[in-house]
Amino acid sequence: MTINYYFRLRLKQFFRILEEIGFIRSLFLLSFLALIFYSLVKIDQRLIVPTAIILGLMFYHNERKDKDFLLLQTKHAASLLRIEYLFIGLPFIIIECLKTYFFEAGIIVITAILLPELKTIKWKSFTIKLPFLYKGGLEYIRIFRLYGWLYFFLFLIAVTGSLHDNIRIGKVALIVWGIIQATAFTSIPQRQELTFFLNYSSLQKYLIRSNAWNVTVTSIPLIGIIFSFSFVWENIIFSACAMVGSMLYLWNLGMIRHLLFSTVAIAIYQLIILIPLFFYSCFIPFLLIPFALINGVCYILLKNNTKQIWN
Repeated sequence: MTINYYFRLRLKQFFRILEEIGFIRSLFLLSFLALIFYSLVKIDQRLIVPTAIILGLMFYHNERKDKDFLLLQTKHAASLLRIEYLFIGLPFIIIECLKTYFFEAGIIVITAILLPELKTIKWKSFTIKLPFLYKGGLEYIRIFRLYGWLYFFLFLIAVTGSLHDNIRIGKVALIVWGIIQATAFTSIPQRQELTFFLNYSSLQKYLIRSNAWNVTVTSIPLIGIIFSFSFVWENIIFSACAMVGSMLYLWNLGMIRHLLFSTVAIAIYQLIILIPLFFYSCFIPFLLIPFALINGVCYILLKNNTKQIWN
């Protein structure tokens, strides 16, 4: 009975989270998770999948905040956690069994069973100053704090793909990171925030310079992996287009969020125009021209819309 109530509560929490973040973002996150799942399935290295799942389960167990609460509410808290971890790892256990990797599947099962017995590891936080990592305001700092772990995950996947002579995984990682960076400008700013800049040209210099620096610094490691294993003109052109397209993408969102005062409108605008244009421009360089023209239109619209602020 306790198990039934517990998992019904977890399902309600899951659907509530999806409802709060919205349909478009939920669809994007589920698609991204499906891409990660597909990448793990296609990996032939035996230790990659169990290592990733075990580390994920350990991190989830260590960071969850409801363990003490469950211990106070029921005597079967450890059993609930074991069932939950087994349920999370079940798809990967089945995949390992289908690949006849029974030893690796057994390790995942044993980890899920023993995890509730482990004590919480308390991390000591300390500040690491990395002035070269990002430029600009708080937007990019915020997304790197939220999704920095995804960057390192994409980096590891790119390395793994390159070691298996699959450069396409590195290209996918570069494109995915370009889309993730765009979340820096999806929040709706207050009109008064524009008064922080002396004039319209200073706003545009801020957007162009900061985005160019941030995109370049974070893209170089992923591009380096691609070049290390396949330094050909095709990959050079792709990397250059991906960087320029990502800069145009961020610059466009930095302007359009001052014109579309709705997160839903910004999400629809990205799905219909920006993401497809960014994706295809990575492979078709000529599409960077209409991308730049769209930015020019947004430049004019924003200038006319906010002209009275600096007059």
